[in-house]
Amino acid sequence: LQYRNFGSHETLVVNHTVDADGTDHAGIRWYEIRNPGTAPQIFQQGTYAPDGEHRWMASAAMDRAGNMAIGFSASGIASPSVRYAGRLVTDPPGLLAQGEGDIVIGSGSQTHSSSRWGDYSMLAVDPTDDCTFWYTQEYYAATSSADWRTRIGTFKFPSCGTVSESDLPKVTIAASDG
Repeated sequence: LQYRNFGSHETLVVNHTVDADGTDHAGIRWYEIRNPGTAPQIFQQGTYAPDGEHRWMASAAMDRAGNMAIGFSASGIASPSVRYAGRLVTDPPGLLAQGEGDIVIGSGSQTHSSSRWGDYSMLAVDPTDDCTFWYTQEYYAATSSADWRTRIGTFKFPSCGTVSESDLPKVTIAASDG
């Protein structure tokens, strides 16, 4: 869950995994909820399952322009990979219209029977420019019982714009003895 206050409105973005088509095909159901503190309403929502691959264990966030991204695990015949998809604030509601990108293509799978996955999945927006998304998720470099790896990836939408010097947070560094 991510909260943003845009001044004109507040918003929450949230997601969960669903059976996208009734055939045990995992997809990501996402929502943008507006004005959660006063009159909550679902502003837009969608299910992301554009092909036969499974997508699960997602995390969603919005940049300062109102563009939204979702990071997730994806697999089908191939090994689980770390991917992201997104939508611009100007895209039609309910669609992740900007397509999908790879952060890392996995080259192994999990053989352990615990069925645990993605305990460290997180998508956040960098506070220094309020445009760059940082995503972390697990993957396997080789098939094993539990030798998973963590990948951290970064991306941003060109439409978020650039940041001027005056928009950056002010940082003060002080030295101390001892």
